[in-house]
Amino acid sequence: MSFPQSSPQAELFDNPAPLPHGLVYLQEFITPAQEAKLVESIAPLPFREARFQQYLARRRVVHFHPQSETERYDKGDADTFSSGPLPPFLVTLQQTVATRLAIDPAQFVHALVTEYRPGTPIGWHRDKPIYGVVAGLSLAGWGRMRFRPLDSKAPKDAMVLLDLAPRSLYMMQGAIRWDWQHSLLPTRTLRYSITFRTRA
Repeated sequence: MSFPQSSPQAELFDNPAPLPHGLVYLQEFITPAQEAKLVESIAPLPFREARFQQYLARRRVVHFHPQSETERYDKGDADTFSSGPLPPFLVTLQQTVATRLAIDPAQFVHALVTEYRPGTPIGWHRDKPIYGVVAGLSLAGWGRMRFRPLDSKAPKDAMVLLDLAPRSLYMMQGAIRWDWQHSLLPTRTLRYSITFRTRA
């Protein structure tokens, strides 16, 4: 699967919508045909129920990271499980994401494919500090992310809402990554996401 480097989507990256605190959002990052191919390609992946601490979440996930990264995780951490090397279609997508976001693709140390069944939420959290930049591609269904400051003294109206359209890409870096936390409201339809994370 190819993701052209010169396309109408590239123009959107040149002039992304201004968002606060280091949050970047790119609509129509891929085409509908590319989206359909990605959904087809991820369907046979070895999904397993996501685990949050001692509980099973309502979403299913597949993790990919180099075996050399395993020692960076806490014992029993769900992220220690890896389904092996990235499949070729995810390697190509990762390189495209890295190019668009001006990131060295070698910096990506974790890839996560997630299936959100209708009604699946994600509670308030911040990604693990071993990760740096977080980039996520939305597929099939819509999602709504909420962001709020970690500082409990922040104004009540400081929340930022971001609707994640199918085929859109978001990136968290800077303040939105380190000083804020985020959650995902329950999805209304089946949705997939592909998330790439760099090493902090």
